[in-house]
Amino acid sequence: MTSKSFYDQLPVLDDFSEVATPEHYRPVPDDWMVAVGDVRDSTGAIDEGKYKDVNVVGASVIAAVLNAVGHRSIPYVFGGDGAVLCVPGARAEAVTQALGGVRRMARDEFGLRLDVGMVPVDTLIRDGHTVMVARYRLSDVIEQAVFMGSGLYVAEQRVKAEPDGPFGVPSSVEGAADFSGLECRWDQVPSHRDEIVSLLVHATGASLQDNARIYHDVIARLRDIYGGDDDSRPVLHGQLRMNLSPQKLSSERRVRTHGQRWHNRLLYWPKVLVQNLIGMVLMASDWSTRKTQWGNYKRDLVQHTDFRKMDGTLRQVIASTEAQRKELEAFLQAQYEAGNLIYGLDASDAAMITCLVFQYEKEHVHFVDGADGGYAHAAQALKEREQT
Repeated sequence: MTSKSFYDQLPVLDDFSEVATPEHYRPVPDDWMVAVGDVRDSTGAIDEGKYKDVNVVGASVIAAVLNAVGHRSIPYVFGGDGAVLCVPGARAEAVTQALGGVRRMARDEFGLRLDVGMVPVDTLIRDGHTVMVARYRLSDVIEQAVFMGSGLYVAEQRVKAEPDGPFGVPSSVEGAADFSGLECRWDQVPSHRDEIVSLLVHATGASLQDNARIYHDVIARLRDIYGGDDDSRPVLHGQLRMNLSPQKLSSERRVRTHGQRWHNRLLYWPKVLVQNLIGMVLMASDWSTRKTQWGNYKRDLVQHTDFRKMDGTLRQVIASTEAQRKELEAFLQAQYEAGNLIYGLDASDAAMITCLVFQYEKEHVHFVDGADGGYAHAAQALKEREQT
């Protein structure tokens, strides 16, 4: 397979427990780059009530890079307050310009500092790190990238440590960024149990195989505690409500109209309101068009949510009871004290959805996080354990 097409040709995993098996992964080509976008001091911004802004800026990184590359067959992972993507080296300049444009948008529209950078995969390999990728089936039409190895984590840390250093996108780069596809039109989704748990688990074994065993154990324990997917999913179709509030829809408007003339910015809200009202009618009436069965859209959305993922760290958003969370915490703490892993966990009362919609029929992916910035708070807790 060629470097350009290797991701499309990877086999697809059907069982999430398989993401902990190194044999299912393939190395990312060494002529590719790791693109990083991370909101600086995201927990501080979230504590100021900017959790939606932080979330949408993180998703904007993905939208801008996918549009810059020109196709959607690019492996990436959404982290709540940022994103990491693997892109062909041949598209490095276009991606660099897009990252600079996202950084400018984050600053101008939300007053957030976004650290962005590009780390060559061959540099990570020379330094002893692996960047391995596989595909996991979210639904009949959507696959999600999963990663193994330390490479993505190291790339992100290098950009965050020196955003003006050798891997950072220079501050002079403020290219145009295309945010087409980014949508934030669903209201917060209350937990159908007691709470929404945002979880990060990072295995600390001595080898890739040791880490695989640790992740297998964690995934198995999660299933023991929470049951099957339908029991633990943070979003169910009966809970989904479209948003009609100008204030709650302002994050999307600010991203999608950044740099445009005042009348485009002014008219964006009425346009979205009309689209949402039409969408509500179509979904409620089970209307069918040539491309979309609208009565199934909410069910499809649920199947297309990235509520669990692997990027060298296991990430999961879970509908949980308080008792289940305490059982999970007891297990993780015991594993932490045994030196097997570090973890971070945050509990809130609702989930938040940010969407990439390129086609309503099938090309729509929905990023899920705790409504109070769950992943960012969980990352802070993980970092504190890492430092003790």
